[in-house]
Amino acid sequence: MLKAIGKLFKMIISVILILIFLALALIGYAHFIEPNRLTVTHIEDTSGSMKESLTVALFADTHFGFQYDLEQFEKAVNEINENPPDLLLFAGDLIDNLNEYSGDPVEISNALSRMKANFGKYAVFGNHDYGGGAEHQYEDIMNAGGFQVLVNETVTFKDYNFRLIGIDDLLIGYGDPSVVNRAGSDMYNLVLCHEPDIVEKVLASNTDCMLAGHTHGGQIRIPFYTEDFLPSYGEKYVKGEYRLDNGNQTLLYVNSGLGTTKLPARLGAVPELTYLTIQPDAS
Repeated sequence: MLKAIGKLFKMIISVILILIFLALALIGYAHFIEPNRLTVTHIEDTSGSMKESLTVALFADTHFGFQYDLEQFEKAVNEINENPPDLLLFAGDLIDNLNEYSGDPVEISNALSRMKANFGKYAVFGNHDYGGGAEHQYEDIMNAGGFQVLVNETVTFKDYNFRLIGIDDLLIGYGDPSVVNRAGSDMYNLVLCHEPDIVEKVLASNTDCMLAGHTHGGQIRIPFYTEDFLPSYGEKYVKGEYRLDNGNQTLLYVNSGLGTTKLPARLGAVPELTYLTIQPDAS
């Protein structure tokens, strides 16, 4: 009897030790490994509105100063420069907290300025780009890096019959979905915004595609936890590609971002660059 109890006790201790080891390994991976990875996702769309093929690259949520730094950002810079897109887009949240950022913003601008794009680089505000005067410095940093910041503004590329609409942050900024709703169906309409759930406000519009960030792909994808971690306006559309069941069959893509916030870890949400190729519909 005592021997049986002793064996059971040893087995329980062994199981506990294995579980502790696995938990520590998972924590180590989530903190040290996954945040330093980079995945490149390629998606496609076709449209009868397009005159020529156009390639768009998207990155988001660097949150410089929390865990992510410029050394890690070099991976993204190099990837973009090895495969320069026609348009390079940033979906906001550049610095996690400007008041606590100890780095030199000029170095961020320098890194951004080295990113290549054939026709232009554009950005929108995220919620972390507002507050404490951050909005003024954010625009200065992005402009110095060669990015035009769109605040409820439209840019047209007539040779491609393509319209880019940049919406301001919806949480803290002055996001105005009516800019999207006023866009005609005469061109391919791509909406760049920070929060993906804004798409619910433009379902009846002529939006062909919406690109967003904000959610970090869930950042920590654990059952019963991820839902509580998700931010406002990022709770329904969390990660990856969605084809909406609206009149325009809008393509929504939610980029997982590059950095982290709240917790210095990622699990099941590898940092991401997204390439979208939009082809003319030959049919």
